[in-house]
Amino acid sequence: MKKHFNHTILIIDEVHEIFLEKLNAHKIIYVPNINISDLPEQLSIATILVLRSKLILDKSWIDQAPQLKLVGRLGSGMDNIDEDYARKKGIVCLNAPEGNRNAVSEQTIATILSLLTNVVKSNNEITDGKWLRKDNEGVELKNLTVGIIGYGNIGQTLAVKLNVFGCKIIAYDRFLINFSDEFVKEVTLEELQNQSDIITLHVPLNKFSDNMVDLEFINRVSKPFYLFNFSRGKVVNTSDLISKLKEGKVLGAGLDVLSNENLSSYDENENEEFSFLTKSENVILTPHTGGLTKDSFKLIAEVLADKVSRYIIAK
Repeated sequence: MKKHFNHTILIIDEVHEIFLEKLNAHKIIYVPNINISDLPEQLSIATILVLRSKLILDKSWIDQAPQLKLVGRLGSGMDNIDEDYARKKGIVCLNAPEGNRNAVSEQTIATILSLLTNVVKSNNEITDGKWLRKDNEGVELKNLTVGIIGYGNIGQTLAVKLNVFGCKIIAYDRFLINFSDEFVKEVTLEELQNQSDIITLHVPLNKFSDNMVDLEFINRVSKPFYLFNFSRGKVVNTSDLISKLKEGKVLGAGLDVLSNENLSSYDENENEEFSFLTKSENVILTPHTGGLTKDSFKLIAEVLADKVSRYIIAK
């Protein structure tokens, strides 16, 4: 019988206990509150590193982990990991996009419906003692065209869920072709910009998506539209978005992510932009909670644990 290597698994972010249970045959160092100064010592002995967003795992950190064989990301985005350098060092990188695709899809739809029907706006007005019924007349999703940019785990799950509303669903993905089905029609980016009443972003952050939605992108959209970003903050140029919100080309925005999510570090310009967004009746902000549910917290851990286990068995 093949004897498997006994791994040392270093976990530096919070994880559901199911992950620990599934991999309890190996040495587990679970330090979700570890100080950065203590990390090098632990990295020096780790063969598997599990993290979420606490660390930017760049070349300098990877070089401090001479025994590292695998990196597991508790989530979908891999933009805080230098995957290219890791691969050069023979390190396998895994993530768990299957774990939160349902949660992100549900929150995307919740935000779309909230914005179209003025839920947040009218709630705030009622809190202030205003009962403005006609002023909060909504728009029905059924009669709109939704353009999904990024047709991976989340984009596909979103299309299935949106289908029940009866809206037209189209999608563009730079890296996928021939994915039209009963739920979605594959289109070019130009076609998506020409047809969409709603554009929702579900792409990883990379050289193609960084600052993708800027003035040029928005100007190429043929009609006023609603924008939703549940990917990464840097996919959208905040200054350009604000300009087009003021102009009316962007009818409203739902943003679960911002370019800089450390609010205490904001400079004067960032504070001004943030103030505008928070005071805008047609903008809904959430604190990067798309995908953050009790259910997905467990499922992400379970999915990643199973992938790590399969890697161990294969080796």
